[in-house]
Amino acid sequence: MSVLAACTDTVGGTALPRQSKTLPVEQILPSAAEVAAAVGNPMDPSGSPMLGGLDVLPNGIRDDSAASPIGCLGAVMPFMRVVYEQGDIRAAAWQDFSRFGTGATVSSVDAGVVGFGSNAEAQRMFDVFAAQWRGCQGTTVTTHLPIGELHATVTDVRTDGHILSATIRNGDAGDADSFPTEHAVGVAGSYIVDVDAAVTAGAPAERVATGRAIRLATVMLDKIDD
Repeated sequence: MSVLAACTDTVGGTALPRQSKTLPVEQILPSAAEVAAAVGNPMDPSGSPMLGGLDVLPNGIRDDSAASPIGCLGAVMPFMRVVYEQGDIRAAAWQDFSRFGTGATVSSVDAGVVGFGSNAEAQRMFDVFAAQWRGCQGTTVTTHLPIGELHATVTDVRTDGHILSATIRNGDAGDADSFPTEHAVGVAGSYIVDVDAAVTAGAPAERVATGRAIRLATVMLDKIDD
């Protein structure tokens, strides 16, 4: 994200070693208050968290017929099953939050956590994601829907130690309705956290990425760290 440009790095994906503890994945998910503090406006949970294993991760997109290039899906959408299923997953949980109306700069947040069979496996997946996202820099992912196509362009890919982030530009260039979604993943112990935040403020000048997803990912990682 742009606010962290001075202290981040655009190369390398290996995270620094961190001391961590084992927790049920649902305890790593953020509360509505934690989400609000990270993004800057109130957010409401949309129902109960999804808890389980690989089977609870969204599975509506599997190949290029639904979104292309499919190899960049993980950069633009959080915790998709086709992205994570290559890992040794032991548990997963995710929760979405929303707030629409006047004064809301961020209208939706998705926050998830995936637990792997070992610290080494979580680190391996983080490194895979870092390489994939770097390779997708500047790429536009087109999602094919019955009502039309959605376009999301991967920009500002960065790694800062244990956190990988990008700004996803939604919509076509020059479109007055386009907006950024901040996306961040982080690794600690045997877990990866995955967060995005849609910055859909009414005024185009207010639709700016400022590190919200990174802040929320850090809150989640801090629960894992000793």
